[in-house]
Amino acid sequence: MTNILKAPSQNVKDKITLWLNHLLVLYAFLIPINNNAKSSLFFTMLVLFLYRRDYWFYLKDAFSNRIVQAFLIFYLINAFGMLYTENITFGKAHMDKAKYLLFPLMFLSFLDVRFAFRIIGAFVLGMFFTELISYAINFSLLPTSFYIGKYEIYETTLFSPAPFYNHIRHNYGLAIVISYLLYQFLNKKDVSLKVKIFSIIFMTTATLNMSFIAGRTGYVIYIISILIVFILTYRERLIKAFLVALILLSTISFLGYKYSSTINIRVNQTIDSVKKVIENEDYNTSVGQRMGLTKYGFELFEKNIFFGVGVGDFMDEVRKIIPDKYAYLKDKDIIANPHDTHIQILMQLGLFGYFGLIFMFYRIFTYQELSKYNKDLLIILSISILLYMVPSKFFETFSLPLFATFVSCLIVNKNYDIDYKPFSKNTFFFYLGFVILFLIIGITR
Repeated sequence: MTNILKAPSQNVKDKITLWLNHLLVLYAFLIPINNNAKSSLFFTMLVLFLYRRDYWFYLKDAFSNRIVQAFLIFYLINAFGMLYTENITFGKAHMDKAKYLLFPLMFLSFLDVRFAFRIIGAFVLGMFFTELISYAINFSLLPTSFYIGKYEIYETTLFSPAPFYNHIRHNYGLAIVISYLLYQFLNKKDVSLKVKIFSIIFMTTATLNMSFIAGRTGYVIYIISILIVFILTYRERLIKAFLVALILLSTISFLGYKYSSTINIRVNQTIDSVKKVIENEDYNTSVGQRMGLTKYGFELFEKNIFFGVGVGDFMDEVRKIIPDKYAYLKDKDIIANPHDTHIQILMQLGLFGYFGLIFMFYRIFTYQELSKYNKDLLIILSISILLYMVPSKFFETFSLPLFATFVSCLIVNKNYDIDYKPFSKNTFFFYLGFVILFLIIGITR
């Protein structure tokens, strides 16, 4: 017991810091694959973080970072919303997701800048693995549901084969990867030929994969993110860059609409849903439900403009003001949340909370203490997540951990005195073994 309580030596602390970096690589890989495995891995990281001790020594630099401070402020604002909420159960569930806002503080207490792009690359490979499974399901090489005994590996549909997360998150993940690989391809001259070939192949296959995944949010983010990549890359020739991107994206969009039945169906569904809302005030569609809750959510915000109704009460309160003729908007089994994160925060926390959100992104967009390359990637990521929030949830186990991890990797600038070694075959098998271990843990939990 005495040995456990005794503070570790500096040599042990350095080894723990090295292990934490390796584990964060695995964490990023698992983000698009299995939430339980990711959570188990994070728990392991947390135990190592606590055992390493010297918290202020490792945390002080992270505390002084302006972006981390903004994340912490937004987290505290959400915690403040618990003080005047009555639905404690829903509030606790919300705060359980909001905890990811604390991750940049922890990650920057051990993250070595030499691991930053290995971590981002791990997420890219995680999405690549997800894409391969999606293709295998689409071509009936794998079934739409896969269990080992009583344990679910994945369950999806042939119409939209997104195996590990739903189609919204799947296409969003692919859109981010495509935009990052495109930016790297256009801006980084020292990339090896193998990486360039892989990037071209992945961007092509990922774009095709998105065409048979029914995630409309991903389509929009794909188009806007690529447009941003061209603008950031050729900002000195802005008009030309915009026109080239517009022609390219118009061509891709036309081909997708014409030759992909999934895109065609989803676009037409969206148009029909919007028409129903405008012409008949009929909100009984997927898009209509979001629009209906946004409408009545804004009415609730107007009645509680400064501090909202609390992080746990917002759905209870908005259901009270929805007319009975739209009873389906009140049904928890049909739509449990507004999906629009912007209106959700306004309902929960009012202008006070929404200013906290805007302040977080203001700090990101005005942050100057990093290279142009990292700053541009940070801009692409931030705009994409702001768009993602419009029809989707920010406080969840996919988008917010991804956002917190990528932000940490893009703003880190510290080298630790650890035994960093370039990626090798041994490193690959080391990672593979631990990925399999944590997947087994996650699947059987």
